[in-house]
Amino acid sequence: MIDPQGSKAEEMPPLSPLQLAITAILTVAGVALQMWSSAPSRAERQYALQLPSVLLYSLAAALFLFSVFPDSLTEGKALGFGLSGAAGFAAFLMLISFTWLAKTRRRDELTAQLKKVQRENAALRGQLAGERLSGEEPRPLAQSTRYDVPMRGSRRHRIGVVTGNLANVLGIDVWVNPENTRMEMSRVDEPTISAAIRYHGGRRDDAGHLVDDAIVKELAERMNGRQRVSAGQVVVTGPGELLESHQVRKIVHVAAVEGEPGSGYRQVMDLARCARNILLEVDQIAEAGEPLRSVVVPLLGTGGGNSDLRHTANTLLAAIVGYFEAHPASRVRVVYLLAYTDVQEAVCRTALGARPELSTGT
Repeated sequence: MIDPQGSKAEEMPPLSPLQLAITAILTVAGVALQMWSSAPSRAERQYALQLPSVLLYSLAAALFLFSVFPDSLTEGKALGFGLSGAAGFAAFLMLISFTWLAKTRRRDELTAQLKKVQRENAALRGQLAGERLSGEEPRPLAQSTRYDVPMRGSRRHRIGVVTGNLANVLGIDVWVNPENTRMEMSRVDEPTISAAIRYHGGRRDDAGHLVDDAIVKELAERMNGRQRVSAGQVVVTGPGELLESHQVRKIVHVAAVEGEPGSGYRQVMDLARCARNILLEVDQIAEAGEPLRSVVVPLLGTGGGNSDLRHTANTLLAAIVGYFEAHPASRVRVVYLLAYTDVQEAVCRTALGARPELSTGT
């Protein structure tokens, strides 16, 4: 190159394709790692996770500058060691980056403290809800609303709460029926989940009387002459008329209560097994081609008032979380707990907020 006075100017050596490729790869990898580590679900670990991205940025910058300016020199000492050239420049960039990351460490500490306080607050809310349960009459919720939160580190699975009467819930693929070990559905005039499913799943005349007990008939066929099933076992039937009226695709009947002559029904001991069997059965049907993505699970065995509401909600949530963790490819996308009363809703929301595996944002 000739300058205006006619003297030769020193030419800048071009970067080789290999140098450009390595610089680009280091930069893209650093940016991708920075974005990944900055996700809200990693708020308590961002300092440690962003350290590798700092190293990648520093190496990329040093490679680029010392490829463009090969005769430049940067010298200094750190911790008693002499550094020069690209190593010195990279160390300089890393020192600046670590100073900036120190603020991230403080933010991680504050986030961890905040989450600890939130868990303690959720436990206190649960205790208050339990006290209210014993001191006040629960109030049925007239409106059906939904609330769900994602699993930490997963965009695929969510867990939440749907409120109100199950008969007002629309658009959920699978309804779970908490049934007894004999798989005998309630009479249609009883105030139970089983009765509601039986009534709305059957065909009715113009006066509203049941004329075709479709789900009971199919359930009897599925039992195939058996008198009872073991606690936690599930039997699947079609939805009957619920397919058209509520967009329900399957009814999963789970043996969640056991009967005893003269004493009525009591909640089964292993609720976690009930939840796991429900989701496993739904997944198996979905893998066969049925598009089952959402499930609503009542608080199994709590209808008679002879069970611990908080224990039930916590046990079911723990089992659902555990199932999703053990089956990350599960076709089920969202599971709702059904909260019929205001007390049930408070207990369910508290249980959700207390699960560290869920991104509640509260």
